[in-house]
Amino acid sequence: MTHRESAYDTIRVFLENMVTEGLLAKETGVDATPRQIVDATFEQIIKIAEKNLPLAHLLDNSDLVFHAEGRGVTQIMPWLSSLTWLTSTVEQNLRRLSAAVIDLLGANGTKLSRQIDLRVTGIAPGSLWFGTKIQPPSADMLPEDDQLVIRILNAIDLLPVLANDIGDNSVLPGAAETMPDPALRDVALHTLLSFSPTGTRGIDTLEFSSRGNGTASLSQHDRVVLRSALRSPLGDLALHGAFTGEVRAADLDKTRFNLRTKEGVLRCIAPELHPEQARAMLGHLALVSGRYETDRDGRPRLMMVEKIETVPETKKLL
Repeated sequence: MTHRESAYDTIRVFLENMVTEGLLAKETGVDATPRQIVDATFEQIIKIAEKNLPLAHLLDNSDLVFHAEGRGVTQIMPWLSSLTWLTSTVEQNLRRLSAAVIDLLGANGTKLSRQIDLRVTGIAPGSLWFGTKIQPPSADMLPEDDQLVIRILNAIDLLPVLANDIGDNSVLPGAAETMPDPALRDVALHTLLSFSPTGTRGIDTLEFSSRGNGTASLSQHDRVVLRSALRSPLGDLALHGAFTGEVRAADLDKTRFNLRTKEGVLRCIAPELHPEQARAMLGHLALVSGRYETDRDGRPRLMMVEKIETVPETKKLL
């Protein structure tokens, strides 16, 4: 049963109760007017129509539903700046997440993420509820592109589960079970960090839910925990090694870049990498060494870089 059907059933129950009360009053000789009978449940029906049905529409039709709470999202008149922050943050983060997921699969994330059609499924009262849905690009879709969109949706669907793995002082070990691929997990944790409210926009907590994995919430404290965890995301079982590859998509704000190696795409963390050095390396070969984690198939996926060396262009990537 959908959320909308559940709301309809509730309305039907109230209406049936009103009819029953009217018939019972008639049978027992109670002098009750239609208005008196309706008044008993009228407010409940209005509440369902004004609040439950709009929310049911969001829950039934969204990939992600956000629920913001704070002084900037009061039910009567929310701040425009709070609404703007929420909508712009959702769009930016979902596009960045989409691009990063695609890049880690070895495809052109920037190109496809720009084509993804983000839709607003609605806004509902109750502090502030906001629903969004990802539509695949309407044209020029290749079969492999369709599979990439499915991978994006899978990553989005797991965000509430990963958010529930944020503890009081650190990201819990369960995060590795939620997302076994350490590179994808690093991307998703950065997405959660970007969603975590700062409190400056009148939003204190941001609750969100996906279709298949329940609900989670992010607070200003979670933002502190995530920022600390992302400085050193590798586990105790990290290996040490060196890999050669082509430097790809770099996110200098997060001190991350991708290295395309013969084993696949390796997400690299380089806190000491200067922007000028990163720009000069893009599209060129580099040798990186440091501690790294693998996925369940044993492929290197996330490295804390200790040293970066340029590789002569004449040397081919084997």
